[in-house]
Amino acid sequence: LRCLINSLTLWLKEFFMHLSTAKTFFEEFIGSPAADFQVLQQSGSSRINFIGKSHNQDFIITYNENIRENEAFLYLSEEFSALKLNTPKILAVNEEKTLYVQEFLGKNTLSEIISTEGHSERVKSLVKQTLEKLFTLQQKTEGKIDFRRTFEYEAYDNLPITHDLYYFKNFMVDVLELPYHKSSLLKEFQTLTTKIEHLAPKTIMLRDFQSRNILVNEENQVFFIDYQSAMLGPAVYDVVSFLFQAKANFPAEWKTEMLDFYFSLWDSETQPALKEALPYCQLIRFLQVLGAYGFRGLIQRKAHFLSSIGQGIKNLTDFSANWQENTAFPELYSVIKKLNEPDTQKKINALISG
Repeated sequence: LRCLINSLTLWLKEFFMHLSTAKTFFEEFIGSPAADFQVLQQSGSSRINFIGKSHNQDFIITYNENIRENEAFLYLSEEFSALKLNTPKILAVNEEKTLYVQEFLGKNTLSEIISTEGHSERVKSLVKQTLEKLFTLQQKTEGKIDFRRTFEYEAYDNLPITHDLYYFKNFMVDVLELPYHKSSLLKEFQTLTTKIEHLAPKTIMLRDFQSRNILVNEENQVFFIDYQSAMLGPAVYDVVSFLFQAKANFPAEWKTEMLDFYFSLWDSETQPALKEALPYCQLIRFLQVLGAYGFRGLIQRKAHFLSSIGQGIKNLTDFSANWQENTAFPELYSVIKKLNEPDTQKKINALISG
C-alpha cells in the first residue's frame, strides 16, 4: 500500500508539473492569461492533451516527451495542411519539441456521437463523409510524403506485420494460456506476413483510424487527428480499422454499403485488388486490436480496452468462421476458435474482474 501511495504521489507531482508547464507555454503563445485550461481524458497514449481558452477561442495543447513521435506528427501535419486536408494546423511548438499548440476542430469525437445517437442517419452520413475524406487524403498525399520521417515504421512490411501478429500471440493468446503448436503457428505467421506485405494498392496508412480519432464540428464536418503512426501500407487497411472497430459495432449492412461506396471512389481497374486485400486487412487488424486489448486492458487495466474485448473477439471469430482461406492457416484458425470456448470466456471474465 505504501508503494502504491508513493507511486500515486509521484505521478500527481509529475502531472501537475506538466500542467503548469503546458499552461505557461500556452499563455506565452496567446500573450495573456488563459481564460480556462483543462486536461482532456487520456486513452491508450502517454500523450497529455489540454484544452486552453483565450477569450472566445479554444486551442488544443499537447505535452509528449517522445520527441520522435512529436516530430512525425508535426511533419505530417505540415504536409497535410499544405495540401488543405481535414487535419489540425500546428500553431506553435516549444524549443524542446515536447509541447505544441493545435487548432481546435470540434468538441466531440465521432465515437462520442455514436455512443449518444447510436446508428442514426446522421452517424451514417458522417461515416460516409469520413470514407470520402480518407480517400481524398490517400489520393492527395500520393508521392508527397517522405516516409523516412515517419514515427515507428516507413511501411507496413515484414517488421510491423510480424509485430502485430506477435502482439496478438503474446498479450491475448499467451496471457489466456491457450494451447497451440508453436512452430506451426509461427510458420503460418510467416506466410501471412509475406501475403499482407504485398497487398495493393498502397497509400498512406494512418494506422489507428477509428471513430475516437475523428472530430466532428458544429457544421458536421469531420477532421482526422492522432495520425503520428502513419506509414505506407494497403489502402483498405484504414477502411477496415474504421468500419470494423469493436466500439462502434456498425450493422453488417452498413459495413457492406460503406465498403461498396469506398470501392466506388476508385477506378474499376483498382477495385479487384482492393477487394482481394480486404479479408487479409480484416484478419491482421482484428488480431492486432485484440493484442492491444490484451496489453492495454488485461495488463494495464484500462477500462476502454477491457470493455471492448468481447466485441473484438466476436469480430475476429465471426470473420474467421466465414473466411475461405482458413484451411491454409489451420493452427491460427484453431487458436481463434478457442477464444469463444466457455473456459476461455471464464478466464477473460476472471481477469477483467480481478
